[in-house]
Amino acid sequence: MAQRSGCDHLQLPFGYPQRIFARMNAKSALKGIGVVVAVLLVAFAGFSAYIWFSGGSAEPSAPAEARRAEPQDEQSVLYEVVAGESVAQFVIGEVLRGQQNTVVGSTDQIDGSLALGFSAATVEIGEFVINLRNIRTDDEMRDRTIRTMILETNRDEFEFSTFVPTAVSGVPASFAVGDSLDLQVSGALTVRDVTADVTFDMLLNIRSEGEIEGTASTVILWDDFDITIPYVGGDSIVASVEDEVELRMEFIAAASP
Repeated sequence: MAQRSGCDHLQLPFGYPQRIFARMNAKSALKGIGVVVAVLLVAFAGFSAYIWFSGGSAEPSAPAEARRAEPQDEQSVLYEVVAGESVAQFVIGEVLRGQQNTVVGSTDQIDGSLALGFSAATVEIGEFVINLRNIRTDDEMRDRTIRTMILETNRDEFEFSTFVPTAVSGVPASFAVGDSLDLQVSGALTVRDVTADVTFDMLLNIRSEGEIEGTASTVILWDDFDITIPYVGGDSIVASVEDEVELRMEFIAAASP
C-alpha cells in the first residue's frame, strides 16, 4: 500500500489560492498603471518639447510695413503709425483650471497710416499690417502653442496679418484740431491664408496738427478664419474657449514729414 506524504495532510485555509491570485493581480495592475503613467509622462514631455522648440522665437523676421494711404486731396495731412508707441491686441475668454480667465495677446509691431483733409473734411485710412509672430500673452507655453498650432506664425507666410480698408463712414461735415472722430471702417482682414470682411469701430482724437491718437476694435469668430484651438475640454486644463475674439488697436500716428 502506498504511503502518503505528510504534505497530503496539509490543509490550506479557505480562499487561500484566491487571495494569492488577487495579490498577484493587484501587483500586475499596479505595474500596468505605472507603465501607463510613465508612457503618458514621456508623451507629455515629448509634446511639450515639440511645442517649445517648434514654437521658435517671437522675434520678427522683418518690420511690419503697410502701404500708405494715398490722399485724394493735396491739402490732406498724412499720418503714420508710430510702432513703438502703438499696440495691437486680441482678447478672448477661457475656463482655465475651473476658473474664468481672460487671455490678452499683445504686440507693438504694427504699421499703418491715415490721411485727414481739414479743409474738405475727408478721412482716408490706409492699410494696417500687424506682426502676429510677435504676439505675447502672460504664458510662454501658450505663446509657443499659438505660433505652432493656432496661428502658425512660426511659418513665414503666416507671420503678418493685414487689414485693407474699403469704406469709411461717420465722417462729420467738418472737424479741427481738438476734435474726436467716431468712425466705422470696413475692409478685408487677412489672418494666415483666410480673408474675411470686418468693420472696426475707430475713434480718432486729433491732438494736434502733428499727432493723432486712435483706437479701433471689432469682434470676430475665430472659426470664420478657420482657426482651430487644440486640446480644449476633456482632460485638458482648458475646459472651454469662447467663440468670439475681440481685436483692438491703440495707436499714435505722427504727421509724415
